[in-house]
Amino acid sequence: MPTTHLTILKKNDLFSFLGMVTVQLIDQEQHVRPVTAVIKLDPREGQPLLKQFETSGEAMRNYEIAVTTSVERGWQVIYRGCPLWG
Repeated sequence: MPTTHLTILKKNDLFSFLGMVTVQLIDQEQHVRPVTAVIKLDPREGQPLLKQFETSGEAMRNYEIAVTTSVERGWQVIYRGCPLWG
């Protein structure tokens, strides 16, 4: 079952996104494997950054550290939780 955590941050007139996802990846040979990753999209960097982790616990710790570090650097949390659908 897919799991997604989402944090939207704002600093001055910039918006940034941090997310953590746990999904089942199906490759070309139809092999299924779990993938847990933290995704960061900072408009100043251009390309999103995706980092995979061995466990969801490790990914969650890194996600929490990324949010905390962003707040310490002056970003304001606008939304934090599950993605809103609809």
